[in-house]
Amino acid sequence: MEYVLGAVVGIIYGGLVGFFKYFFLWRKLVKESNNTVKIKTVTIRMFISYATNVITLTIAYLVRNIIPFDFIAFVIATAFALVLAGKLFSIQKLLLRTQM
Repeated sequence: MEYVLGAVVGIIYGGLVGFFKYFFLWRKLVKESNNTVKIKTVTIRMFISYATNVITLTIAYLVRNIIPFDFIAFVIATAFALVLAGKLFSIQKLLLRTQM
């Protein structure tokens, strides 16, 4: 049960971070009506997105002694949810509209 609880909490934590990352970083660019988005804008936001992922997993690592459930299940589920959120709120449509 400890593993299941860790996985559920990790999915919730990673999913929330992934959703907010999409909401604050990518939503404006995806919703733009014109079809030209500068590659520089996308690149900067991609680096911010990667930094957010690293910070999220670092926080998960730092709380490993505080959480009352299995750390491995928690961190794997967090990483899984971050990847899944990145795919669901995909920037592939945005990359197709970029202008070099």
